[in-house]
Amino acid sequence: MSIFISDFSVTPWQSVHDDAPGGAHQGTIDPTSIVHPANLDGSESHNFLNVTCPVCQAVSTHPVGGGAQPQSVQQMFVNHVDATGCPCGQVASTDPVALGESHIRLLVNRMDGPGRWQLG
Repeated sequence: MSIFISDFSVTPWQSVHDDAPGGAHQGTIDPTSIVHPANLDGSESHNFLNVTCPVCQAVSTHPVGGGAQPQSVQQMFVNHVDATGCPCGQVASTDPVALGESHIRLLVNRMDGPGRWQLG
């Protein structure tokens, strides 16, 4: 699981690093510090997000489907696309919130199949 967002209701977001060397710890993460990793061609991958621990600087890469924390990770992707758009160009930060959520749901379905979506 590693580093995940435990609370989106305040900015900066609350994070937990649950398997850190020396023991779990918590901190706050500026949402703008969460980024898409680069593909081999240098473009950003809209299927993953990197979260850097604000305490120890460890990095967790989360798949759009959510991995071990589907609800939290899918919400992180929706919030991220609403704030910054998607690097694929299909969604801009100025688009309606519903479009960003629909785009992330499509990515989840493509990656993990129908039935994986956790956000209502």
